[in-house]
Amino acid sequence: MSFLAPLLLWGLPLAALPVIIHLINQHRHRTVKWAAMMFLLDAKRMTKGMARLRQILILAMRVLAILALVFALGRPLASGWVALTAGGAPDTVLVLLDRSASMEQQNLLTGESKRSTALEKIADLIDKVGRRTRVVLIENTENRPIDIEEAANLVDLPATWPTDTTSDVPAMLETALDYITTNETGRTDVWLASDLRGKDWDPGSGRWDSIRAAFSSLEGVRFYLLNYPDIASDNISVTIDNVSRRKIGDQAQLQMDIYLRRHVPVGAEDPPDVEIPIEFVINGVRTADKVKLEGVDLAMQGHTIPISTTVERGWGKVAVPADSNPRDNAFYFVFDEAPSQKSVIISDDSQVIEPIRAALSSQIDPGKNYVAEVLPPTRIAEIPWEETALLIWHAPIPEPISPDGGLLRQFIEDGKTVIFLPTEDNPGTDGFYGGNWGEWVGNETDPIPVGWWRTESDLLANTQNGDPLSVGELNFFRIRKFEGEGQPLMKSETDDSILTRVPTDTRGAVYFLGTLPSVSHSSLAREGVVFFVMLHRALDEGSAALANAQQRDADPFLFGDDGPNWKTLDVQETADENEMSITKGMLAGAFENQAREQLVAVNRALDEDAVASIDEGEIENLFAGLDYRVIKDEVGDGNSLASEIWRAFLITMALALMLEAVLCFPQKTEKKVTAPAVPEPS
Repeated sequence: MSFLAPLLLWGLPLAALPVIIHLINQHRHRTVKWAAMMFLLDAKRMTKGMARLRQILILAMRVLAILALVFALGRPLASGWVALTAGGAPDTVLVLLDRSASMEQQNLLTGESKRSTALEKIADLIDKVGRRTRVVLIENTENRPIDIEEAANLVDLPATWPTDTTSDVPAMLETALDYITTNETGRTDVWLASDLRGKDWDPGSGRWDSIRAAFSSLEGVRFYLLNYPDIASDNISVTIDNVSRRKIGDQAQLQMDIYLRRHVPVGAEDPPDVEIPIEFVINGVRTADKVKLEGVDLAMQGHTIPISTTVERGWGKVAVPADSNPRDNAFYFVFDEAPSQKSVIISDDSQVIEPIRAALSSQIDPGKNYVAEVLPPTRIAEIPWEETALLIWHAPIPEPISPDGGLLRQFIEDGKTVIFLPTEDNPGTDGFYGGNWGEWVGNETDPIPVGWWRTESDLLANTQNGDPLSVGELNFFRIRKFEGEGQPLMKSETDDSILTRVPTDTRGAVYFLGTLPSVSHSSLAREGVVFFVMLHRALDEGSAALANAQQRDADPFLFGDDGPNWKTLDVQETADENEMSITKGMLAGAFENQAREQLVAVNRALDEDAVASIDEGEIENLFAGLDYRVIKDEVGDGNSLASEIWRAFLITMALALMLEAVLCFPQKTEKKVTAPAVPEPS
């Protein structure tokens, strides 16, 4: 328990006054023995036990009344989580705030969101308990420490406004750890406000081991996990994909895939069917339609919208009616002439070249031009870097400081995609972006089955309908181990990573595929669906960097220093010019750079629509050995994290005084009944 006026607790010794006064009164009068009182004393001894008990109870009530009064004057704090403020105010409070789109789920009656509720409660707690405490904010967009002068300012700071970004909880904890270790923070409380989405926490990441070990070595650090895991059953999100402009005869149309999803807890029953109005906006022109949503998901693939033949480029959005989360009710898109789907294969092995070329040159979209060019490793200098979206590198990995390495790095920084394939020899290079090849395992006769693959995102993700790819049917004979830091996308039963994505800190993507499509190495070419999908997803990822109309996830660094040159065509949340200068890139909307003739549609990351959350067992594993408390809260819950309870002590004082008064009432004396006198006989 903590107190807002702890100095007044020095008055607690006053509770001894009733006892002291009682002892003084006992020695106040001199005792004089009197023979006539002996009979009265003998009678009093018969009731001495009850009288002593009454005296003790009276003293106890008087002591309790004084104690309750002193505690009430000290203004005690407590709540359902009394231990929150145990030990008094900390020296430093770190507030780790999840500002992702899913944290904007609201209570429709109050208009409060998960994010705003958490901010108000944490600010209120700090204001009551630790006015002299240093407050530091770390939020998910920029992930850097921000000193806060007044805790009350947390709610209105631009750094705590709503965004359409995604969150990385381990990264925020790493930033907090770095701040604690490089600054003299003293006793530190770390408050983490989140909705426990599994995508944000990434409990399978290897970063958690190092985070847990580092915090375990620090003294005086406590964690408070303020969680909002509830999912609103009325929330419906919309996303779109594969937007293209098509001209058929003398008519033009936009074609796109539209996906609606009802956010229900994992394992819950499907909700009843519902009819939903959908709004389409194209270059500011609105139209509407209605669809029937049966179950949880609805996929409207190949949906077409007629447009004027004079409209060759522009922006638009698809929106559903407002519900408990306004951040996922609309999805923006932009369209222009389709970029070239060009890929280059660097190899001199025909068994590798042919399956890849066949897959990448297939015309899966009639409105796009697919080209797959082959160059041997001796002609790397002839790669058309500016026109290429995907590079298949079946050659020795170049040294990062070499000319080829520099061109390859620039290619990746431009947002394009590279897939490295293993070669038989090992020239001993330093690898690329921290990834390199290890030794070969397996043989050409004993197949190695797939043990695991990542189904939530990236090249092997499930389809939009939720159906998994047939990755489990693949077999591998020879695998070259991956060495370095990366995110496995597919592993063998022997736990060797077959497909790995390495971090680049750029828009581009780098993959290491530890086998070849030849029959001596794998069944990729024979079981061609998975290989085909994987290559075309990588191609789409790279070709997005070549398009004048691009779909991008919300990111505070999206426009960089060029932000003022991007004109806002439309934004999901109304904002004035000052607000847009701060939040541009973090809110969904459509933007245009007229000088570059580029259009960008910014939206929330698709991971924000994944409702799977981590459970209490996973939290216990992640924070094992650390001093932490879990606080499950709800949006719209008006209870404070630490409420003043002085009224309860005043009531206790009043009850104690009332009971003391009752005990002080004189006891009723029993009336003796005298028998009637019997007249003497005459």
